[in-house]
Amino acid sequence: MQKALRPALFSGLLLLAVYLRITGLSWGLCSGYGHDLNFQPDEFVSLRGVLQLDLLAGRIKTPGAYFEGTFNYYLWAVPQAALRVTATEGAPIGDSTSMPKYSSLLYICRWMSVLFDLCTITVVFLAIKEATQKFYPSLVGALCYTVIPMQVIYAHFMRTHILSNLLCALVIWMSLKLRQSQRWQLLLTVGIISGLGAATRYPIGIIVAIPCLYLLFNDGANLPNSHSRFLERARVLVAGPVWLIAVGFVIGLFLGHPMLFLDPSSVTKAITGETLKYASLHQFGGVQLLNLAVIWRYITYVIPFATYPLLWLVPYCAILYLLFRRSLYSVSIPILIFSLLYLYFMGKGYLGPYFARITMLLFPGFCVLVGVACADLQLKMKNNRTGAILLTCALLLVLGPSLAFDVAYGRAMQKKDAREVLRGDLQKLIGDARATIGVLQFGPYFYTAMPAAKPLTSEKVAVELQNPAQDADFFLVGVPTQIDPARMNAIIRRVEAQGKFTYQRSYSVPVKIFGHEFSLTRFPQDMTYPFPTILLFRSRGST
Repeated sequence: MQKALRPALFSGLLLLAVYLRITGLSWGLCSGYGHDLNFQPDEFVSLRGVLQLDLLAGRIKTPGAYFEGTFNYYLWAVPQAALRVTATEGAPIGDSTSMPKYSSLLYICRWMSVLFDLCTITVVFLAIKEATQKFYPSLVGALCYTVIPMQVIYAHFMRTHILSNLLCALVIWMSLKLRQSQRWQLLLTVGIISGLGAATRYPIGIIVAIPCLYLLFNDGANLPNSHSRFLERARVLVAGPVWLIAVGFVIGLFLGHPMLFLDPSSVTKAITGETLKYASLHQFGGVQLLNLAVIWRYITYVIPFATYPLLWLVPYCAILYLLFRRSLYSVSIPILIFSLLYLYFMGKGYLGPYFARITMLLFPGFCVLVGVACADLQLKMKNNRTGAILLTCALLLVLGPSLAFDVAYGRAMQKKDAREVLRGDLQKLIGDARATIGVLQFGPYFYTAMPAAKPLTSEKVAVELQNPAQDADFFLVGVPTQIDPARMNAIIRRVEAQGKFTYQRSYSVPVKIFGHEFSLTRFPQDMTYPFPTILLFRSRGST
């Protein structure tokens, strides 16, 4: 019975993961290609880079990707090459007017994200199995990863974060294997994967610390003279394994980002000119070095929303539990140190605690720790059936709301986007007349209000950035999230106070399930790309 049940449970987990990730996968495919056309602004960045590649012609330079890393772009270039073969003459894949080809590339690359994330779920399961030798704790850890809202959301998009998580999970899995065997092939492989991680997104290179930490802490806490054994392992690490890992890292970095070696000046220019614009380097100077306010904001705001609404309790409780389980330090401490290092440098080094995608690299390690904690609790409750049942029920009660949110989010993505609805209404209102559509140049207007109006541009229709004191026939205000009535009324009052426009209506898509609507008003901005709020105003002189 067990032999049949376990494969069925794991297959069911993967089917659930597939459903959550493909529901709404076609959202925004026909929004267009451009900075002020794409509904998901980061996908424009991905497309911009991959459209510079032509594997069939041997063109591997992609300056549009140098700001973050090129490995994922080369993978995306494979289906792009296949589409080029079938492209009709005069309608190249890089032509923004070739909508079927553009949409096909975006859709295929989104499917690649789904596939990468399914692989990550499997690797998280295998990593926990490697650490605990138990099936059900491994299933619990993989289930937690499956329903993490931010993970589900970003698996819908053509972005590099999903592949980054897969590479991180692979490094954790192989690092756990290093506890039993330090064969040179394994050390080299884990180095290569770490290098590919750095070639995918530069900050991900920090995953190379994971195998080193596992080698340092391997069984160290279980020995009578653990301090001496730790120093001995440090000596052994420096004497041999670290060099094999380093060589593998360089090989992986070269394979995934050859231009870093072949054209370093162009890559450096992209990093200094684009990447560093989003860096908060002042956070690492003077007294700011010890200022952990930003880190605390990630822990108390960003991660809880990325694992909305209650799922964050599971890894946080698992971490607290493992901190008091000295016998498990050889498994837990390396992941905890890595997580703290990443959160410190990336949290303080980025613009600020505004984007949930920054936290995504923590999730594979967090879920492994959940599995390890569950395995230890399973042993402790072997003869306590009541406690085991209560713990299982508590876990399901915490996971259930996140699953409901995931389902509601995916279903909402299947609905007609607010920008498309607004565009249709504007077309009806304008008809064949001449019109000027003004767009408030506020925040991320380029993916909120502008994609609704920009495609209407013609000889008769002009679309312009402006303020509410300027004349126009229509005026749009885009907000990147849902907004509460008080904020909406404040915006309406500010615009109407200029005397040029009258409020008509707002456009947004609710995220609902079983009659309950989830409020997205306080969510990080990158969790609400499909659900902006757009306010439409008309000129007071219009009839």
